Amino acid sequence: MFKNYLLIAWRHLTRHKLFSAINILCLSIGITFAMLIGVYILKQESVNKDIRNIDRQYVIKSKWKVKDMGLPITTVEPFPGALRKSYPQLVANFYRFNPVTNVVSAGENHFKENIAICDTSLVSMYGFELLHGNKGHAFLNNGSAVITESLAKKLYGTGDVLNKTVSISNTTSSTQDYIISAVLKDMPYNTVTHFFNPDGYNLYVPFEGNRFFSDRAYTESWNNIYIPGLIELQPGVTPKDMEKPMQEMLSLNLPATMKGLLEPELVPVRDYYLKENNAAVKKMISVLSLVAVFILLMAVINFVNISIGTSSYRLKEIGLRKVFGSAKRQLVLQYLAESLVLVVLAAILSLGLYELARPLFRDILNTQLDPVWRFGFMKVGLLTLLAFTVGIIAGIYPAFILSSSNIIHSIKGKIDTARGGMLLRKSLLIVQFTLASFIFIAALNVSRQVSYFFNKELGYDKERLVVINAFPKQWDSLGIKRMETIRNGLMELPEVKSASLSFEVPDRRPPVTIDLRPGTANNEHITVVPAVGADENYATTFGLKLKEGNFFSNYSFQGASSEIILNEAAVKAMGWETALNKTVSTPGGFSYKVTGVVKDFNYLTLQENIGPLAFTHIRDNRSYRYLTVKVQSADMEKALATLKNKWSELSPGSPFDYNFMDDRFANLYRPELQLKKAASMATALNLLIVFMGIFGIVAFTLARRVKEIAVRKVLGADVKNILFLFFKDYGVLMIIANIIAWPLVYLATDRWLQNYAYRVQQDIYPYLLVTIILFIAAFIFIAAQCYRAATGNSVKSLRAE
Repeated sequence: MFKNYLLIAWRHLTRHKLFSAINILCLSIGITFAMLIGVYILKQESVNKDIRNIDRQYVIKSKWKVKDMGLPITTVEPFPGALRKSYPQLVANFYRFNPVTNVVSAGENHFKENIAICDTSLVSMYGFELLHGNKGHAFLNNGSAVITESLAKKLYGTGDVLNKTVSISNTTSSTQDYIISAVLKDMPYNTVTHFFNPDGYNLYVPFEGNRFFSDRAYTESWNNIYIPGLIELQPGVTPKDMEKPMQEMLSLNLPATMKGLLEPELVPVRDYYLKENNAAVKKMISVLSLVAVFILLMAVINFVNISIGTSSYRLKEIGLRKVFGSAKRQLVLQYLAESLVLVVLAAILSLGLYELARPLFRDILNTQLDPVWRFGFMKVGLLTLLAFTVGIIAGIYPAFILSSSNIIHSIKGKIDTARGGMLLRKSLLIVQFTLASFIFIAALNVSRQVSYFFNKELGYDKERLVVINAFPKQWDSLGIKRMETIRNGLMELPEVKSASLSFEVPDRRPPVTIDLRPGTANNEHITVVPAVGADENYATTFGLKLKEGNFFSNYSFQGASSEIILNEAAVKAMGWETALNKTVSTPGGFSYKVTGVVKDFNYLTLQENIGPLAFTHIRDNRSYRYLTVKVQSADMEKALATLKNKWSELSPGSPFDYNFMDDRFANLYRPELQLKKAASMATALNLLIVFMGIFGIVAFTLARRVKEIAVRKVLGADVKNILFLFFKDYGVLMIIANIIAWPLVYLATDRWLQNYAYRVQQDIYPYLLVTIILFIAAFIFIAAQCYRAATGNSVKSLRAE
């Protein structure tokens, strides 16, 4: 029996090739998009899942009661270890690390690498796979290092590098040698080995005995609040059980200036990746999932509409089957079999479309998607379940409607008297038009907001800025002088307009803060201000505008007192109208003279308002990370080559590692850019499915109304009248769809825009533009099909049976 169902289904599909092709293509597009999003979601959900004892691993985050006092993703440096030591019945293990970047060398090979100065519990606590070395004791002693497979091959050309030496340049004008004791297998993105840095860390060295910084005692202090910390709880222990012990530990050990201001929070490592950065990944998954459902729904609606419409050809067949004794169950199974055959064909086609679209979506979503031939049992099972579900959903309504039709009406071929009829088809078309309008308008609003990011006046100039990682990092007065010499040497090049040495560039909230009091140390009004170490060229290089004074133009280091530059927000926070030549001081007694005020500029993303900011001179801080060059040459490629040659001359042995400020800025809005691209793709696919559906329905309607058109022409109707006859039906449906879509998309867009302190204001133009585009496109599409029927031979149409 089932074989007969499939045979009849195949005959029906091949007999109506046009409608079958439309259904297969629309369903394959929907299944392909669902596959792409599904594989992406599975990949995102799998992050961190391979970590040992994942259900007991937690990140210690910090909630500060004073704004900008510390970073939310770091903790007090001794805190995790103290918890393990004082509460071993609660805490099984701990891991901390200090992320740094510097030159790593092996012989004559020198590379800039991301380094984690860390606890030696890295491998044993998380169960990371080693290619070489002892998994139980990856770090043999304080002079050993664990490196990744990729770094091993980069340094030595092979992965087996046990007992070989690797050298790290310190910030103390020296290097420190380590013996490689283990080689980590290159790991996919996870919260532990990629914390802070999406590129991860290639070299891990112990805290103990490390000489990267000149003052190791500071990083072992309860004053150090900038170390990421993670702990593993004992079996059965919950974060709730840790609340009291953590508060007791902090109240006993925190300095008086911080007591009562810090509330620690344990965040599960399992879903940390999904929920970090204001749940950006989770939100992206939700939006893409919703879009995938919309596209599949559009394809299913096309199938239902076309199936009900074309089934008038088969009503006599249904009637005869009933007359000869076919049960309703048999008719339902027949239609479901046809639906499943069509969906299977669509699923097979979608495998090829998936491979064609995979590179495009890899760029849109910024992740690798598994090829079809690497699908595991779970992915194959989910794809099979998806195809079966779509087949049942698409076929079940036509199956039950047509199998329930009246025998007499069926034999006469009267589809409109069967249940469902035109009301159902029009309702489904309204749903399609509503979804198309919703996604199209939403995509335009997202595009407007993203364009606003890149067109808004930021208060600084990000164009033609080359940000060079300043190596070697020698964080003392001699290192500062050496780097200033390199800076001055680069400025002698005709391609260079200016150059600046600094610890930060405007692409994040500076982690270092200063507690400032207006006037003397007796003032109780304290403002926590993020601070940037910069030289006297910073304002010129970045195009900052001065409101008062100058930017370290007459700087001279004065020991216990020095100069400071504030932005307008910091001046306002101090309670001043003007700040020039006024004094600010720290609780420790250090004082600054305000020698300049810069106008506010966006050093954060546009999600946040501009906050207070201070600049201290790089010679005061004696630390730096970037040398930013403003290029004035029109030929950027030639300018970069010249910069590289000069850099090699001025800083031999140091890699010329750089990026562009506008790229760093764009990276701040990677989720929004991904959303914009995904929304544009979804809009295109939705419109394609909608218009293919219109094509199928109009083609079917024309085939049924060919004699009506001929009669109308005989009675005097011209081409314009006939075109209007068809378009008015769809025009009314599109008007209803827009009435439904407009308020829905307005509310959704407004809620999304609330995430940004600086945002576009919604107006009527995107809504009208989408409505006009859809009306024009629909009219052209319908007119193109109707024109032939409207200009055909009426006599021939009336004769035809």
